[in-house]
Amino acid sequence: MTVNGQTIQDARVLNMAPLKRSASFTISVDKVEVNKAIKYAEPLKEIAENDEEEWSGDEEDDVVEELIIKGADWESVNYIVKKFSCEDEVTGMDVSDRYIVAQYFLDPVIDVFDRKSQKLLHHLEGHEYGGQAVQILGQILYSGSKDCTFRTWDLKTGKALSKVSDHKDYIQSMKVKEVCITGLGEDGEVTAAVTGGAADHLINVYNTNEDGALTKRFTLEGHSGWVNNIDITNTMIISGSQDCTIKLWDLETGELFQSLKQDAEISCLRLFPMLEGYVIFGDGESKMSLLDLGSGRTIHLMPNTLVGTGRYRRSSKYHDKSVDTFHVSDNGYIITASSGSKFVKIWKIENYEEDVTKTDVTELQILRDHTDYLSVIGVQKDTIFSTSGDGTIYLHRFPEGKQHYDMLRTQERNSVAVLYQGPQIGFAPTVEKPTVLCEGKLCKAGKSGLAKSSSSFEVCFALKPLSRSLTEGKLIVPQTILEDSEDDSDCEFVIEYVTDDEEDESDYDM
Repeated sequence: MTVNGQTIQDARVLNMAPLKRSASFTISVDKVEVNKAIKYAEPLKEIAENDEEEWSGDEEDDVVEELIIKGADWESVNYIVKKFSCEDEVTGMDVSDRYIVAQYFLDPVIDVFDRKSQKLLHHLEGHEYGGQAVQILGQILYSGSKDCTFRTWDLKTGKALSKVSDHKDYIQSMKVKEVCITGLGEDGEVTAAVTGGAADHLINVYNTNEDGALTKRFTLEGHSGWVNNIDITNTMIISGSQDCTIKLWDLETGELFQSLKQDAEISCLRLFPMLEGYVIFGDGESKMSLLDLGSGRTIHLMPNTLVGTGRYRRSSKYHDKSVDTFHVSDNGYIITASSGSKFVKIWKIENYEEDVTKTDVTELQILRDHTDYLSVIGVQKDTIFSTSGDGTIYLHRFPEGKQHYDMLRTQERNSVAVLYQGPQIGFAPTVEKPTVLCEGKLCKAGKSGLAKSSSSFEVCFALKPLSRSLTEGKLIVPQTILEDSEDDSDCEFVIEYVTDDEEDESDYDM
């Protein structure tokens, strides 16, 4: 330790308890108490030697049962980070066992990399503009672009295979999947390719095959906003749009089954792999929800959000802005990202098996490696692939098998300043339940609560110069400081909200 330029050898005196990440403290010390040094009458070694009790070796050691988890341990902090750079901002990406495919915002070229070595394999040329819709299926790459075309490519050779131009505006979203439809193809097994448009609001449905051929079946009309996401089952096409609706279409005939109105625009959507018959989606208010395809009921998932190390407060927000992309792992974790954030977040989803209304989502950790706003993420086995506006692709590889630890979870009630997000002034109401049933336009979920997500909380310390040397006494920082405390101590504190949004300069100091 160095004080006033002098190196101090005695390290017996500083004992600072951990502080929460949600606050910034300015600490002043007016009085330093001096404790006498403890001197032992006998050396510790002699005490051990004179101990009459000896271990015989007959006692049974405590057996600690190791928990072996299926898949990657997304809770571990012992992950490996790699990165490589691309030529432009990556806005479309897909990953398979062998390939990483990057599509750019402006550059019409699509780059294909080897997944293990990150070596560039192919420059795919053919589109006139960039885009954000690519998907790998086997050795075929499917791509949609701002030039309104839908193309297929051979990933082995890098050659273009097929091209169709059925959209009148950008191709905003795409899904390709092998399905079974009675009466179509051999034994009903076909590969369906579905594209969603931007300003044309159209959905085009195609049949494709292992040669990459594209045969249009029909066009679906009905959305009044951009078609942001699409997924497919064996019987339905599920589409989510900026018009705040999720529509269910018959995959065989194109008939509209249902149009389900939501309380915010749909920003991302996919089938929920943990429960059959459910869709999980994110929206423009930074909520995530489950949709029961049978009943049409929407259940908002109210997450336990980190407000400090091991400390949580229930909220509705997963990010400061819309949840734009996410992945649900087979072992019960959600990885999310937002184009208004630089952080990738990892969450655990629990208690959904018996009663879906008791589903509980808890934030585990935040990956803060990116220096620019995120655009898209992908997950392949034990690795998270994420891209941002600076053209960098990060790879976070997590361990598999043995679980390293259980996250400490402490439910916070009054330890952080929570601003009310609404017309009233004061503290936000506490969210008590893990889920809230959507009430449509009247739904209040996401309209109040924590004004910012966990990525907006950051700790910083500023210590005032001391008038006396720390070697003369012991400085003790209180372990818990309540923001609404009336204690007139020498510890001054200030809550600082740090946001990803550089344009948001509003002052949240309490």
